[in-house]
Amino acid sequence: MIVRIGIMALRICVLLALILGILLWLNVISGGIVMIHMLLGLLAMISLWLLAFGIATAPQGRNMGLAIGAFIIGLLLPIVGLGQLSWLSLGSAHIVIQIIHLLLGLGAIGIGEAIAGRYRRSNKLA
Repeated sequence: MIVRIGIMALRICVLLALILGILLWLNVISGGIVMIHMLLGLLAMISLWLLAFGIATAPQGRNMGLAIGAFIIGLLLPIVGLGQLSWLSLGSAHIVIQIIHLLLGLGAIGIGEAIAGRYRRSNKLA
């Protein structure tokens, strides 16, 4: 149950954060929406860590590699995201930071889906 809730929350949060992030990136919407984007990112991180906990403590199919990877990506996502606020003075290199943040967000959903898939397969076999 923890994995089912975690993956659905992760999917919704990452999708909405991705949409808002792209709109912010393209300057389609104002910066006032940044707090909502950050809240969605925080919820995505918590969901990812919930999934990591679920796979790390699963009776069958325990996978510590995926759990550690999910924890690290979940930790890096807000560090890079919040870091953008202070790293804005880097000028043209800021695009690199934005791309890294985008890739971490996509990595979060990817590792979350991998955890959910591994968990489902291990429970079918049990």
